Amino acid sequence: MRPFFALIVVCSALNLFALQITKSSGQTSSAAIATQPALPAVTFSSVGPVSSIQMTGTANWSYGSDQQAGTVMLQANANGQSRMMLGLPSGTRIETRNAFSESRRQCSWSGADAVAHTTPSHQCWGAATWFLPQITMQTGAGATDDVASVAQTGDANIIRLHHERHVADVSDALTGQLIAHLSAVDLDINAATGLPVMMAFVAHPDNDAGVDIGVEVRYSAYSTFGGVTVPTHIQKFINHSLVLDLQISDVQVHLASSTTASASSSTLQ
Repeated sequence: MRPFFALIVVCSALNLFALQITKSSGQTSSAAIATQPALPAVTFSSVGPVSSIQMTGTANWSYGSDQQAGTVMLQANANGQSRMMLGLPSGTRIETRNAFSESRRQCSWSGADAVAHTTPSHQCWGAATWFLPQITMQTGAGATDDVASVAQTGDANIIRLHHERHVADVSDALTGQLIAHLSAVDLDINAATGLPVMMAFVAHPDNDAGVDIGVEVRYSAYSTFGGVTVPTHIQKFINHSLVLDLQISDVQVHLASSTTASASSSTLQ
């Protein structure tokens, strides 16, 4: 991820907690499209567009001295809407994010007390779903203002796809640059298989969008069900520390054609 020191001053001046963009036409400029090289394909579905996926399994949560084991349910939609529910001994934690098509970015979380909390909007701009980025990178899926490019990694075995959002109708150029940074993700895919192996992005304190906190998600143990390939081992690191270790055992796939399929990971081929 590139440095972002130049926009820290901007962050303090903007009312980021109410950051709202006028809903645009959803079109990227023709000049921007013309300069984009052909992007490598990300291996995901060989049976047509996937509209949503639900994955369930076990979870190990580690946050400092707080370490708990429980269950997880992940839901991801092609429109960017997502939901994670962790069932832990201390209670249930739920995190949600709304669809890219909505003009106001909205995320929420609730803890053991089941009280819903609104997450500041600067935390909600990510250009991909962290636990299954492939679903929003299908043709015609994800944010219509998403701009993708290929970045160099120095490793011939890895192709890095950089995604960020270039929102139209922002108030000024600096706000546009801020949103591009807040939404940026780098997805490393295996050059031989096309499978994602790692995604990096930055989170921020709730009260300061100008401070970057490194987040890395690793994907492995891929299994294919009915032509749709998903990782069954997902690990999330914050500042290089493992905070969430997920093992997926059951998958339900909803194709855009409304066909539904499900299986446990032990039967995925």
